[in-house]
Amino acid sequence: MVSVYTMEFERAHGKKPRGFGHWAFWMGRDTRDIDKAHWFTGLYSEAAKQAKAKARELGHAEVTVGS
Repeated sequence: MVSVYTMEFERAHGKKPRGFGHWAFWMGRDTRDIDKAHWFTGLYSEAAKQAKAKARELGHAEVTVGS
């Protein structure tokens, strides 16, 4: 199971991520390096599913949504 952390997004935007967009996800919780982001375009729910699949593929147990 892969956990999705949205705290940074919520802190920056004052709400939970939702809707259509270009979503940046980091494997783990370290979001300092933009070059390590994995980008997915579409509805947040679909992007989160894709990010979780990528995390499983890379052996990570958590992903963080970027702000």
